[in-house]
Amino acid sequence: MKNIVLTGYMASGKTTTGRLLSEALGMNFIDTDEIISENEKMSISEIFEKKGEEYFRKAENELSKKLMTVSDTIIATGGGFVLNRENIENLKKNGIVINLKVSENVIKKRYLDARSTRPLIKNDDIEGILKRYNDRKEFYLNCDAAIGINESDSAEEVCKRVIDEYKKLSGK
Repeated sequence: MKNIVLTGYMASGKTTTGRLLSEALGMNFIDTDEIISENEKMSISEIFEKKGEEYFRKAENELSKKLMTVSDTIIATGGGFVLNRENIENLKKNGIVINLKVSENVIKKRYLDARSTRPLIKNDDIEGILKRYNDRKEFYLNCDAAIGINESDSAEEVCKRVIDEYKKLSGK
């Protein structure tokens, strides 16, 4: 089976949805941020603080090259993974890329919860968060499909919609 690659802005539900998809479809699950964190033996926040964003983005790119060889896997990417188009092109070689498209209302709702664990937003106010989101929108368009996420959507509903889209795009 082709991989399912989940992209989306910070706190769009990629990891939660990915884990549910893994269970529902019996596929492996990989979270790119978790792998980089394990490889570096530090949290993503620590990597940003000690080694910088450029270092982290290079680690994402190296990981995207390795992930071209996996199959039958759900891959949840970090929020900025899409900033390097090569990353997504690499994962499209053996996967279907689905963007979890959050609205500004969802971002606002999840903002406070995410501040403590997201290195790029811990010092930002909501306007800064929304500006970063709007600056990245064009990068999120580099996908095979997008699933709109609303405030009232449960993780299970999002998972079902991703499965439906995956089946449609993969012909399964």
